[in-house]
Amino acid sequence: MRSTWRLGKWRGVPIALHWTVLLGLPWFYYQTRSARAAAISFVGFLLLLMAHELGHAVVAMWRGIRVRKIQLYFIHGLCIHDEANHEEDDVLIAWGGVAAQLVVLVLAFGAGALLATLSPVAYQAAYPLFRVLVRTNFVIMIVNLIPVAPLDGAKAWRALPLLLEWAQGTLWGTRLREFFAARQRARDRKHEVESKRIAADIIEKLKKRKSDV
Repeated sequence: MRSTWRLGKWRGVPIALHWTVLLGLPWFYYQTRSARAAAISFVGFLLLLMAHELGHAVVAMWRGIRVRKIQLYFIHGLCIHDEANHEEDDVLIAWGGVAAQLVVLVLAFGAGALLATLSPVAYQAAYPLFRVLVRTNFVIMIVNLIPVAPLDGAKAWRALPLLLEWAQGTLWGTRLREFFAARQRARDRKHEVESKRIAADIIEKLKKRKSDV
């Protein structure tokens, strides 16, 4: 019995479907209690998984990294590619999947709002699809950005130190460092003046006490 089915190729990259994807059908039926709604939701979920992995693949190709295979499972997928040459490549590829989901979310939200205005009946018929492409999509994005392996967030949030490092070498970064350095010098001068004032008060009190004796 085959565990995977080959769907075809995208720009020379084989795309395969693992049998666990079919578990989505009973899962969506459990949620919707409707065979029709479950089927529509299932198609939307497949599109969402595909968009996420294609997002990884597009960025990997853009960075000159060869993509070997895309495989879809029940609640996740894999974009198998060669090892990244630089850390920023890994970070960008990790964000590629979420970026693709964000594009889908924005388009689906806009299309759903437009369809609801033009034809409420058609919107109700397609509601299971929009529910997956918007609400389920948003939840998956948030979960996937949790900074724990093997989720994409484990690599995606490594962008923060890279951005800080990059900013340090820019004019903006230089001005920011100068700003904080000036503030630090101002605080140091204030502390120095305050320390001298306190020392002068102590000396004055000591002199006064000595004169009283």
